[in-house]
Amino acid sequence: MYLVGRYIYVSRVTTSQHKKLSKMFSVMIQNAKTGTMIETLEREVAVINQTFCDMFDIPGPPNQYVGLKSNQLFLSHAPMLKDPARFLKTVESTVYSKESIVDEEITFINGKIYARDYISIYEGHVYIGHYWEYRDITEKKKAECDLRKANKKLEMLSMKDGLTGLNNRRSLDKQLEIEWEYAQKEKEPLSFLLFDIDYFKAYNDTYGHIQGDECLKEVANIAKSVVFDESAFVARYGGEEFGILLPRANQYETIKMAEAIRQQVEQRGIIHQASDVFKCVTISVGIMTVVPSENIQLISIVHQADQALYEAKRTGRNRISVYSHHKEADSNV
Repeated sequence: MYLVGRYIYVSRVTTSQHKKLSKMFSVMIQNAKTGTMIETLEREVAVINQTFCDMFDIPGPPNQYVGLKSNQLFLSHAPMLKDPARFLKTVESTVYSKESIVDEEITFINGKIYARDYISIYEGHVYIGHYWEYRDITEKKKAECDLRKANKKLEMLSMKDGLTGLNNRRSLDKQLEIEWEYAQKEKEPLSFLLFDIDYFKAYNDTYGHIQGDECLKEVANIAKSVVFDESAFVARYGGEEFGILLPRANQYETIKMAEAIRQQVEQRGIIHQASDVFKCVTISVGIMTVVPSENIQLISIVHQADQALYEAKRTGRNRISVYSHHKEADSNV
């Protein structure tokens, strides 16, 4: 709108054409959906429209305010502003700098949010006034807020396992990077235990996949209920495998937790007639504890816990195996 007005001002047209264009511009301002006010160099109101008055809850008609000092106009309607003194200070600062602003956000006490533009007006090289424009962006900001919330919810959902409600493999990998970096910096132990349900394929073949899903959810709930460390990160690693990341936990503490989960699963007594180790559902667990250093790769904690899990299964299942640097996964509990 400012540019249209400037074009009319500087255009080389006949007097009658200029008057016609100026009238059209005046009508456009008065009917605009944006709040518009033009001030003289002395900060007197030269042009103000009804939308501007409505935004600031200024009683009309707007023409009665032409010639009034703009700061008096704002002060008389300060209740619309959250912080009137700060508002006027930013206005004065903007005018003093003569620097154009675009999309500066202003929030009123009624919850409305406006984007404010400012342009200093020149005639040639002579500074002659100020152009202010306010646009209601309340709905736009609400939509942006709703979109951010939806995206955050989607991101959270993408980090969860849909069946068990536990964290998923993706979120576990991300958390592992965070905890590894912290443990390396603080020179503290980091433990990881990996467990799976013994003969789970046979369980699915015997009882069906729906019952298999119920079994997975039951084991997940047991793991969540047993984990007593608030900093522990419990996740479904994939299929019938589950992983638990334990920051600052030493090997003894990790074995103790693993054994508690193993016992709870066994004692729950979920019938598993197809198991070769026990006639109820059981789990095998692999454990790895390490103090991260530059000489150890992050992925090793997962690989070595997996090796320990394999050893637990190889030596009879329904047991815990601890990875050893000297002799791989040789400590069975």
